[in-house]
Amino acid sequence: MTLVYAHRGDSAAYPENTLLAFRKAMQSGAYGIELDLHATSDGTVVVIHDRSLERTTTGRGYVDEQPLAVVREADAGDGQRVPTFAEVLDLVGDNLHFDLEVKQPGIEAEVLAVLAAYPAARWAISSFDWEILRRFRAIAPGAELWPLAMHVDQALLDVAASLGSPCVAVAAGAYTAASATVLSEAGLTAMVWTVNEPDEAQRVRALGAAAMCTDVPGDMVALFANTD
Repeated sequence: MTLVYAHRGDSAAYPENTLLAFRKAMQSGAYGIELDLHATSDGTVVVIHDRSLERTTTGRGYVDEQPLAVVREADAGDGQRVPTFAEVLDLVGDNLHFDLEVKQPGIEAEVLAVLAAYPAARWAISSFDWEILRRFRAIAPGAELWPLAMHVDQALLDVAASLGSPCVAVAAGAYTAASATVLSEAGLTAMVWTVNEPDEAQRVRALGAAAMCTDVPGDMVALFANTD
């Protein structure tokens, strides 16, 4: 079975990485939610994909150069605000599993401090920046860490082994019959991203993907339900 994760929430229909998108993802039947973490200049961990506010909100400048109060002034779409990580945990609780993509280096301790207040939450931490994952491993020996990668190659296998990762998050284009075999032989499962078309979803599922990240979680949940 391939588990469905809502990429930045139910992001095809609602403003990405907002409480509205996450609430709708919870209603979609998805198993999990993928989201992105940065921290403001005053150290609050917030949920937003880009370092800059400008693509997804009416704000200007960089998240890490502004205090939370200023970041919260920006409209993230449909009147939504950039949520704090704690607000998302309050909303979702232990109902869905989290794929927490940490974008900003140096906020590892802050992320873990927020998570410590939610012991029932279920999560793994992912990042393209493998140094971030190494820092998490140093301060959180039991954390589940998923290296993100555009390709399945020896470097990915090596970092997964060094981190003790059970799963790697790979681009859909890199998840082929050959790479699926390589991962399986290395004892690794795959989270495949970002899959929005039914044919592609069925392809990665047939190859044995453990999980799939999508902008249309409701559609994918329905697709898999109808083909089981």
